[in-house]
Amino acid sequence: MISVKQALSIIEKFKYSIGTEYIAPNKALGRIVSENVLSKTDNPPFNMSAMDGYAVCNKPFNRVYKVVGEIFAGRSMSRKKILKNEAVRVYTGSKLPQGATTVIIQEKTKVLDNNFILYTNNCLKIGQYVRKKGLDFKKNKTIIKKGKILSARDLALLISANCKKIKVFKKPKISILSTGDELIFSEKVKKDSNIFASSLYMLESLIQLSFSECNYKTIVKDDKNKIKKELSKATKSDIIITTGGVSVGKKDLIRSSLIELGYKEKFWKITMRPGKPLLFGILKSKPVFSLPGNPVSTYVCFFIFIFPFLIRVLKLKNNYYKKIAKLTNNIKFISKRESYLRGFFCKKNNENFVKCLSNQDSSLLNMLATSNCLIKIPGKKKYSKNMFVEIILFPPLF
Repeated sequence: MISVKQALSIIEKFKYSIGTEYIAPNKALGRIVSENVLSKTDNPPFNMSAMDGYAVCNKPFNRVYKVVGEIFAGRSMSRKKILKNEAVRVYTGSKLPQGATTVIIQEKTKVLDNNFILYTNNCLKIGQYVRKKGLDFKKNKTIIKKGKILSARDLALLISANCKKIKVFKKPKISILSTGDELIFSEKVKKDSNIFASSLYMLESLIQLSFSECNYKTIVKDDKNKIKKELSKATKSDIIITTGGVSVGKKDLIRSSLIELGYKEKFWKITMRPGKPLLFGILKSKPVFSLPGNPVSTYVCFFIFIFPFLIRVLKLKNNYYKKIAKLTNNIKFISKRESYLRGFFCKKNNENFVKCLSNQDSSLLNMLATSNCLIKIPGKKKYSKNMFVEIILFPPLF
């Protein structure tokens, strides 16, 4: 067996890339930009009115302007230039005529006879209510930097910048194989001997939250020929994840099936709790993570090993959120292995606290759902109330 640190180091040394692709901005929510994005236009693309009112180029001596035209948003005036003592009726978003320096809001004017208006204020502030061309951003300037996870706000920015296609990292495509004669899909009718394949659906969700996609998932019976057939099929994906069948029991057939398919084993078994039987290797150049079948073990192994691997493939910064917190209760058991215990973190009076949940059995999903962090406990160490421990907070929706 190897330590968690050694296992992470082995996984990190495996260099893996899945490439990039071009997509339209309206399809890019949650995608990761693989290069700096430059604007294709100025924004605003022209000098624009910020209010309803009148565009002018000067302040006349008697504060009276002759109205020589009207421009609605999306339209332009046939006479392009505005002269001294002239005004053009404009609206929010209107393109300003050439020479216009200021917009007088309509509340500061009085309409006179014969297309004249009176400016009712004494002071004319040059540039007021004018959104100048390029005020937001200039053409050929970086608007989004490489590595950004695109938000809804970013999509609006990209479309405003006239970016028709953007270069993003491809989403890793991942196959999930859950093994076990007892497992069934959630939509099936459950018999006395059946168990719903909860880990399968949990993994699918975790993959989606990790900027990847599950392109194939299946339940495989404890039959070596069927397992080998599904593993071979899964090599069409970028990454393979299996659950169950990875320990040393009579029905634990994953490792032997992989060996018969010619995979290169990197490690098997880790001095951790839960997750000891974790296996990692390469099958036809594709990384294979074989996780224990109990749902908590599956979750912890994904979070500690697969999530950082995916983050690295996508060139993102590590999203682990580590903190030091004070225990609010005693941890009653001691393990020889490094343990990752389910806990509940909270903050009071600017101080971090964490409660170790009572039952740490690796089959208990209720305890996993109640938790919001993992408490990292080194092997053979005893921790009591008020001692400080290292915790890892779960990312949103994990």
